[in-house]
Amino acid sequence: PTYEFPHPLARVPQAGNWLSYIVVDMLIWWGIRSYINDFRKRKLKLPPIAYFSTYHGSISHLPTGYMWSPHLVPKPSDWGPLVDVVGYCFLDLGSKYQPQEDFVQWLEKGPKPIYIGFGSMPLDDPKKTMDIILQALKDTGQRGIVGRGWSDLGTLQEVPDNVFLLEDCPHDWLFPQCSALVHHGGAGTTATGLKAGCPTTIVPFFGDQFFWGERVYQRGLGPAPVPIYQLSVESLSNAIQFMLQPEVKARAVEIAKLIESEDGVAAAVDAFHRHLPPELPLPTGSSDDEDNLNPLQWLFQQVEKWCCLPCSDR
Repeated sequence: PTYEFPHPLARVPQAGNWLSYIVVDMLIWWGIRSYINDFRKRKLKLPPIAYFSTYHGSISHLPTGYMWSPHLVPKPSDWGPLVDVVGYCFLDLGSKYQPQEDFVQWLEKGPKPIYIGFGSMPLDDPKKTMDIILQALKDTGQRGIVGRGWSDLGTLQEVPDNVFLLEDCPHDWLFPQCSALVHHGGAGTTATGLKAGCPTTIVPFFGDQFFWGERVYQRGLGPAPVPIYQLSVESLSNAIQFMLQPEVKARAVEIAKLIESEDGVAAAVDAFHRHLPPELPLPTGSSDDEDNLNPLQWLFQQVEKWCCLPCSDR
């Protein structure tokens, strides 16, 4: 937990940042508890874990490395020495990619386009979404690459000259060809776009996509996130105009250089070896962690001791 930003799956006021980790983790635990306990009982021959045991499964005492750029989300000041923010780790998927000739020719016909795509995200009305995209590109005078994704976005009888409909393509090859990006805000897509130096508009659907949208916005690398249910010709046009500002592009190029200077893989390996104990500790009946519980952890430990809820596998 940290006081500096909320749990990536929570959307709460700043005052609730720290508590959001407790609440979200507990809800996740209650949702998966029956499956965990079924596995423990049937496969490991272990007793079930109680409802209020979330803190006994905490990793706060274990060395942890987070694979995002510290230039986008710096390590919080209230995270101790056991936590490292190592930087992004990228897969080099684009080095062997061969684009179709018609796509290359379209790219060469004009200025860099804007990429708009939502990957595997489901769209309630792909036709309406496509109409919004086409009109926003027309109103802003931009060329656009539309990633069709899993919702088969862009089923058109006639494709305008300023639009190219694209099937699967490695983002690390594609994004450097673009002037700006509009996407759903997956962690990997966001990272690849920032590495390419592209101003970014995030259209979140659910989960941690809202978190990454806020981080991009706070760094001035794109407008405030536009949730998919708020996507309109006006909101998309405004987002495109925001991204085309020279100062936004300059900030995107600056963070791209910083990300390029990182070596997330090497930093992750270094963190692993740095925290690796010289020998494994012997298990004991008690732990120093139990003597250093914060008040909320202590409360849940007491609730667990007196809890009358069944600890069966269901």
